[in-house]
Amino acid sequence: MENASKALIMAGEVLLSIIIISALLLAFNNLSSYQDVKVKNDRATQIVQFNNKYEVYNNDNVKGSTLYSLLNRVVDYNERKSTEGNEGAEVGYKPITIRINLNSEDGKNRSELTAPDKKQRIFKNDDYSIASTNNTFNELFKDIRKLELKYSTGVLNNLANGLTKIFISDDDFKNYKNNNINKAKQIIYNFNSAYGSEKLSADDSKIDNSWKEINEKSEIRENVYTYYEYLQFTRAHFKCVKVEYDSESGRIIEMDFQFTGKIN
Repeated sequence: MENASKALIMAGEVLLSIIIISALLLAFNNLSSYQDVKVKNDRATQIVQFNNKYEVYNNDNVKGSTLYSLLNRVVDYNERKSTEGNEGAEVGYKPITIRINLNSEDGKNRSELTAPDKKQRIFKNDDYSIASTNNTFNELFKDIRKLELKYSTGVLNNLANGLTKIFISDDDFKNYKNNNINKAKQIIYNFNSAYGSEKLSADDSKIDNSWKEINEKSEIRENVYTYYEYLQFTRAHFKCVKVEYDSESGRIIEMDFQFTGKIN
């Protein structure tokens, strides 16, 4: 009888141990499942938060100035987080590619972005893309930065915004001078007003020399026309025509934009 009691006690202890172990295993599995779900939820939240930073550009009205900011953001991301330039890194995502088409669906092309003479000084291609740690547009705009240092942004803006009243053709200026000297002088006044100082003289004896400073072959006209093309890009409107997501990470890996033909 005593042996039977001991056997029952031992059996009970074994059963209790099994129950406890099973409970612990169940709790561990539940905890692991909870952690897995939490990790997945956290990852999904991170993907959404990441994509939201770029989804704001996924619309039909993105100005060139805003697009330029996006390009710099993408370059920074590609440099810090992507596999581009970080080969062998434990954590790395596919780089983001931005494509820009300067031709619009209604047939307007990049010539709409140029100065009145339609000579393309900055944008000489129809398409541009950035898929690395270098912003192609920084290279395109490097001369713009030099011009801003040379003339000041204010002067360049004034001259570019008033160029049709300043940079007329040589034939037109000659015609003004021969038939209505006041109209010829007004061109010089317009330039001085935009420049912010009496840089050129409108005196009868000096007006020819003043015109040489801003005629069709002048350096300052070429510089202003170049800056005008830059301003036209910043004012141009683009629409996002494609967004591509990585099938593995769920992150945005490509955004394509197209010129709408609208500039203001």
